[in-house]
Amino acid sequence: MERPIIRRKVLRFLFWALLLYTALSTTVVWAIQFGFIAVPPRAAVVAGPAKNTSSAAPSLSEVAFSEQFAREYLLWTHGKEESRAERLKLFWKPNLNVQGGLDFSKAGWDSYARNVDVWSIKDRPDQSGIKDVTIYAETILTNVNNPKEEKRVDRYLVVPIKKAGDSYIVVDIPHFIAPPVATVQDQSGDEPDQDQGEMVNDSTRRQVETFMKSFWKVYTTGEPNEIAYFRKDGQPASGLTGIMGFVDLKNLAVYRKDDTYHAECDVTLQDLASGAQLNYHYDFDLVQVGDRWYVSRMGQGEV
Repeated sequence: MERPIIRRKVLRFLFWALLLYTALSTTVVWAIQFGFIAVPPRAAVVAGPAKNTSSAAPSLSEVAFSEQFAREYLLWTHGKEESRAERLKLFWKPNLNVQGGLDFSKAGWDSYARNVDVWSIKDRPDQSGIKDVTIYAETILTNVNNPKEEKRVDRYLVVPIKKAGDSYIVVDIPHFIAPPVATVQDQSGDEPDQDQGEMVNDSTRRQVETFMKSFWKVYTTGEPNEIAYFRKDGQPASGLTGIMGFVDLKNLAVYRKDDTYHAECDVTLQDLASGAQLNYHYDFDLVQVGDRWYVSRMGQGEV
């Protein structure tokens, strides 16, 4: 008997509680409606033009352009040099070599890049707006006479680029460098002086030419400690051993200003992996100590 009584009391309590809640809720709503209870105003939402929050970082466009160029530059097929030049002409600044310094007449291997990644991007200190983009590329070479014969060659390529409107242009011939190493020392030198000085006599020029040819032979075949023998600071440095071979040095011009000699020359190198030849322009600062010559600065690539 007690359980039905308790149940009726609980139901009665819930009924009156619900009725009271309904009455209070209705009273508050009517009070707000007629202004008897103040309610803080809501913040107005004003429709306006959407803000453009997406802005491509400049480095992203530099990376995209440089990687795209590297893929085209490292893609060649024997006998199809014209199509390669046609692809590359969209990247070059006016009057640059259409093949980017490459000569395929003696190349025994075709090439394409399987993977391309930007390694570093450095602004030139002369405030010219030119950036040197170092690119790592995993390339696959195919024997021209035996297409089934392939080999992998990893390369590091420096591409000088500059902003041109909404895109970029390659402003100088790209050049290969040795792979970066973890123990690289600071080997930066002063920028070449725009006032080169006076042209040297024939005797001095011949001395410099002999030295430069010896330097390039060691730079493309020697160990870091052998290359150090040619450096003014005497520090070991990686050259192009196993990457490039020295072919020829031409158009050497030598100037003297105070105790420094400035030398400019065109150098022909051969890509050891493919046999293709590359023509580069280099400039050096040299010093003479007794009857010996030393390199104090190298204009293209690391010494």
